[in-house]
Amino acid sequence: MDGLLQAPAATAFDAAASLVSLVVYLGAACAVLARRPRDPRAHVFLAVALTSAVPYTLSALQWWKGTAVYTPATIALAAAAFSVGATALFHFTQIFPARRPWIEAHGRWLIAAYVVPVLPIALVAFVVSRLVSQLTSDMANLGDSGGLGAVSSGIAEPLILLGGLPIIFLVGIVLPFCGVMSLVNSWKDAKKAGDEPARVTTFWMLISQLAGGVLAVLVLPLLHLAGVPAMLSAVFAGFAYVFALIMPVAFLASGALNGDAPASTPQLHNAATPN
Repeated sequence: MDGLLQAPAATAFDAAASLVSLVVYLGAACAVLARRPRDPRAHVFLAVALTSAVPYTLSALQWWKGTAVYTPATIALAAAAFSVGATALFHFTQIFPARRPWIEAHGRWLIAAYVVPVLPIALVAFVVSRLVSQLTSDMANLGDSGGLGAVSSGIAEPLILLGGLPIIFLVGIVLPFCGVMSLVNSWKDAKKAGDEPARVTTFWMLISQLAGGVLAVLVLPLLHLAGVPAMLSAVFAGFAYVFALIMPVAFLASGALNGDAPASTPQLHNAATPN
């Protein structure tokens, strides 16, 4: 039970792969931005890359310093970065390869999506990490501290957790799902319009989001809980890193598709298409 409360151990492979991923994401974002400095798609992808720098850096620091790097403050920072990154990724799928109808009609909601969830999600992460740390400490000193009763410190923590659930659901499930559906619709539109560069790029981005997301979010945590051999976990982790890297590589290869940098992204022809 105590082992389940600990973060999975970071290996040298995890540290190296995280640093490579960080360099690839930031490199692709900066390269496209340098070529197309006025393109909103390059700006938003840079935001995606910058927010991904937090978990990648923490993974490398964990290998170097151990799990002590995951303090309540750093976990809250990672949660805040995840909140902004999830919104930025959804934003990106709404303007790449072209603007989707939703952002044309409801783009102002993105401002709220960027700003409103950050503090509640960071607060929930801080409270949860502090409770887990206290629970782990109490379990380690069960004979001396009187057991798990010391974990309960009042009603404030449960209220914070309950209040944060809707926002966590929005940022952790709704926005990623809508982002994937936006890519699906953009891929269909590009295929229908015969836009081969857009079709190919969105296809590979879909592969990256679906395969990489399933491995990172579902498979790897289950392998940790099941206690599978480290070698097998490393293989799946390697696939997760590779699939995640398809996204920035596809964006870089597209050069934000073609031509000179536009003042704003083009709009899709079939504006009636949802998402």
